[in-house]
Amino acid sequence: MLTQAQHYELARRQIASLNEAFMELVNHATNPMTREDLQSLIARRPSVYGRFAGFVDKLPPREA
Repeated sequence: MLTQAQHYELARRQIASLNEAFMELVNHATNPMTREDLQSLIARRPSVYGRFAGFVDKLPPREA
């Protein structure tokens, strides 16, 4: 059985891992995330990606 501190650390690592993966997608050198990509992710899984909604206006639009 995990202690409260262990539960906290596990949750912190999971959140940090998702944040890190998101930033890698946003800053990818050859295929960075676009505004439309993020909107699609938020629509598909709002409980996971909804917290990144503040980035929608900051990301570039998809190129034609």
